[in-house]
Amino acid sequence: MVDKDKHASRRDVLKLTGVGIGAATGISMTGTVAARVPCTGCDGGGGGGSGSGSPPPTPQTGPYTVDDGEVELTGWAYGTDVEAWFEWGPEGDGFPYDTELRVIGDNASFTGHPVGEESGITYEYRAVAYNDYGRTEGATRTFSF
Repeated sequence: MVDKDKHASRRDVLKLTGVGIGAATGISMTGTVAARVPCTGCDGGGGGGSGSGSPPPTPQTGPYTVDDGEVELTGWAYGTDVEAWFEWGPEGDGFPYDTELRVIGDNASFTGHPVGEESGITYEYRAVAYNDYGRTEGATRTFSF
């Protein structure tokens, strides 16, 4: 497990409670999805390293959106029980910050929400995936608002 602060945003809690509500009301929610669906608009990643005892395949760094002043980064991670997040920071300063941690059950998209960014500054970000065998980083993209 990655040693980083783990917290869930309000949006995460609402997503997770949908399953609990369905179970409580008796709605059947069975089925699995294991297809490698491409991340629309993502840069690089998704190849190699999926064998037993290997770091996760390179995650895809997707586009960003801005809604009511909140930036949402998107990405795609491959594998099972993979931890994923975004590293970000002002362009040229490396990646001193990271977003909330997501646990990917099986080949899934994920989001991240940078905190403390300012308008008028260009930031760079990249998706990161981690499992017990190591970490991989996706392509670097930029955002500003």
